[in-house]
Amino acid sequence: MFEDNMKIELSNNNELEVPQETTLFHIAKSIGNSFSKKAALGYVNGELKEITYVIKENSKVDFITYEDKEAEESIKYTLAFLISYVIQKQFENIKIADLGVDNNSFYCDFQNPIKNINKNDLKDINKALYKLIESNPTIEISEMSKEKAKVVLADKAYMKYHIEHNNEENIKIAKIGDYISLITYPIISNLTKLKNYKLKNISSTNWLRDVNNEPLQRISGIAFSSREALEDHELFLEKYENINHRKLGKELNLFTFSDYAPGMPFYKHNGQIIRLELQNLLRKLQFEEDYEEVYTPFIMNESLWKDSGHWDHYKDNMYFTDVDDLKYSLKPMNCPGHMLIYKNEHHSYRDLPIRMAEFGQVHRHELSGSLNGLFRVRTFNQDDAHIYINKKQIENEILNVINLIDKVYTIFGFDYEIELSTRPDDYMGDINLWNFAETSLENVLKYNNLKYTLNEKDGAFYGPKIDIHIKDALGRSHQCGTIQLDFQMPEKFDLNYINENNEKERPVVIHRAIYGSIDRFLGILLEHYSGKLPLWLSPNQVNIIPVNNKLHLHHVSRIKKLLKSKGIRVNVDNTEEKMGYKIRNAQISKIPYTIVIGDDELNNQTLSVRKYNENKNKIYNIDEFVEKIVSEKNVFN
Repeated sequence: MFEDNMKIELSNNNELEVPQETTLFHIAKSIGNSFSKKAALGYVNGELKEITYVIKENSKVDFITYEDKEAEESIKYTLAFLISYVIQKQFENIKIADLGVDNNSFYCDFQNPIKNINKNDLKDINKALYKLIESNPTIEISEMSKEKAKVVLADKAYMKYHIEHNNEENIKIAKIGDYISLITYPIISNLTKLKNYKLKNISSTNWLRDVNNEPLQRISGIAFSSREALEDHELFLEKYENINHRKLGKELNLFTFSDYAPGMPFYKHNGQIIRLELQNLLRKLQFEEDYEEVYTPFIMNESLWKDSGHWDHYKDNMYFTDVDDLKYSLKPMNCPGHMLIYKNEHHSYRDLPIRMAEFGQVHRHELSGSLNGLFRVRTFNQDDAHIYINKKQIENEILNVINLIDKVYTIFGFDYEIELSTRPDDYMGDINLWNFAETSLENVLKYNNLKYTLNEKDGAFYGPKIDIHIKDALGRSHQCGTIQLDFQMPEKFDLNYINENNEKERPVVIHRAIYGSIDRFLGILLEHYSGKLPLWLSPNQVNIIPVNNKLHLHHVSRIKKLLKSKGIRVNVDNTEEKMGYKIRNAQISKIPYTIVIGDDELNNQTLSVRKYNENKNKIYNIDEFVEKIVSEKNVFN
């Protein structure tokens, strides 16, 4: 039995008395009618609920307004639900497979046995969606057991899968008129707040994004809480089209893809130069920090991944083959190979820390629909390192790694944020070791006044981690660097060292990456710099143009040879095109320096130099320019 009134504790510590079984909306109205128009959702005792949710007991309530980020997620999810309603009404035999939110996008996956929906249909769907939003119908939300949900949704085959794989005790159902659908996220009740959207695309996908499953179609769109945010995003996309790394990769002749190896980049000479320069920068810094570089095989026996504990977490994304009647797989990560190298030798406490690094090529099967240039590929190069230490060395070594990461990101001009991720639900090992590991990481961050956010339950299955998120010139965040503390793999591989008492003891392992994926980092850099890479990273650093091939090419060859002897990468444009075209082409190729050599330069032993993105040439004597460019190129030496 409830009392006549309930006590509602608000986030500002104020309390309200309201009649029992009151909706969040009526509580918002009790605060103020103007506030009720802003309230989109509410946390009830920590759980996010619709504004129509009925409270039946004393509770703590935190309201979410339409301006809050959490409201945007619900706005997008509600639009995904409404799209499913619209296409069910407009097309016969439509079977809704899935709906949801993916970053800025909302989507609805479906199957139409009769015909595929095309872009012309998308216009009609958009009109119907907008009309639905304008009419603002009531959406009824109800909760029921899984068994009842299976009965209610019996004619929806795909929904049965979602019900069975839903971890919640009860299933939520949304209803408009006679249309019903399973939902997994709170939705917005006031549909007039959903007008700031845009349908973007209709594309092909597969059930559960597995190419072996039946084909589906997907409608996707973007949505925000305000018209201004939508317009800003549209402007961003317009700007982004010009600096998209896939577009720049083609323009700068860096990489390509082939249907013979989907999701696996082919690096041309220019692209390979950038990859090697990135490796060499880190190789130099690691050498200064006493890292030992190693190399491990691409393919190893399947049993290795079972022994390491990776099998249960990665087997669905691995590539397999049979060799001599044994099962082998391409490595999805480098860790087990490094453990085998450590295990191959005897180690003393005097050897620690042992810092083992590899630029290792790994393979992971990503769904075809998720592939995205260099950002999401099926093979990539990891700047992987594993550091073997004793417990007393943990905090000092973690700090050394953070300092190395800071040094690298500063070179590229990246600001970054730090995130501490703690024990996941599917963790492996002793909880006391986990607590010790989490405390060790937290101590390093706190004692060194490093700001960080806490990301609970997002650690690796073998240990907690520190993730580093860089911010690019467009304001986007990318998780690249990671530092993971691991007590489990030394146990799995029976790794030891001899301590001061001449006894065997387990080392602790730090997993460390800075670029994360060199391929993805290259894509981020291209967009961060809008394709204008710094001199040391540019595939072609100097472009030389003879005014007349017959008269000046011999001198051009001498200048090229001189520059190359100093380690400068030089291109000579001796085509028969006009001078203006050649200069424009050098600008399009974003070559840092273009040298024009004619009669004056030949007679005076000078160079006429134009820097990228500048309109005027500057005259240098030869030695002066060579000294300048060598100094600029060797900025990190």
